[in-house]
Amino acid sequence: MRVPHYAAVNGLAVELAPLSGAAVAVTVAFLYGLPIHAIVAFLVLTLATGLGINVGLHRLFSHHSFATFAPIEWALMILGSMASTRGPFHWVATHRVHHRHSDRNGDPHSPHVGDGRPLRTWRGFWHAYSGWLCSDRYAYEAAAVRDLARRRDLAWIDRYWLLWLLLGLVLPGLAGLLIGRTAYDALIGFLSAGVFRHFVVLQLPFAVNAVCHLWGSRPYDTPDRSRNNFLLGLIAFGEGWHNNHHAFPSSARHGFYWWQPDLAWGVIRLMERAGLAWGVKRPHPLAYAHSDDRALRSTG
Repeated sequence: MRVPHYAAVNGLAVELAPLSGAAVAVTVAFLYGLPIHAIVAFLVLTLATGLGINVGLHRLFSHHSFATFAPIEWALMILGSMASTRGPFHWVATHRVHHRHSDRNGDPHSPHVGDGRPLRTWRGFWHAYSGWLCSDRYAYEAAAVRDLARRRDLAWIDRYWLLWLLLGLVLPGLAGLLIGRTAYDALIGFLSAGVFRHFVVLQLPFAVNAVCHLWGSRPYDTPDRSRNNFLLGLIAFGEGWHNNHHAFPSSARHGFYWWQPDLAWGVIRLMERAGLAWGVKRPHPLAYAHSDDRALRSTG
């Protein structure tokens, strides 16, 4: 069964609204200035919501790469909702289907195939980056998140995902008003740490979907065309080590070496040391012997 999650919201609007809002935010900041509190709020919320996506929706909920306490799960799912275009169940289901059919027919955002037809490079890039959002089939398979839907607490958070998204936009404006005590402080807080931050964080998974299946290195001979891309490994919370991830999808660590920065893994590692995470899955030792077929088979 496919669930049309807020299907009335057109995919084109999902793309254009953040872009338009970001353009307004940049224009207002250029014309009237950007106070320090707005910059700090932007950085803090970018980090928090980015971790909500990459530690929470991706490594915790999509792949069960580690376990943690329920309140931390709730916080990560809500933060992820503040940085997404649909609910958390939609995000997780789409990602799981991507792994199941990676770069084959059925993959929702492969740059190599769309609607059963092969795609050339730049058309495929657009499709994988955000064009797939406009598809009539932009829905999610309920069966793909049955494990999460059985939990009433997580189902409740998913049901009100739009509320969390709006809170992520409004709260920076309220914080700006409390700190600066002027209407402009409220406006610039809303625009910079709310609207512009949402736009920026959205681009990271979009870029990984497209770039990391087109350009980069392939140390592991996976069945798909996933690649490691250093730039996205650096700026996308470690998600750019995409070939590593597709070779060992259940691993909480995507950057396997010191020269593969992985911010999300660093946070999970700190949580583990503090007793806030357990059952942390790591890459098989054979992962460090590049392209070893036995290593790939060992992970299933």
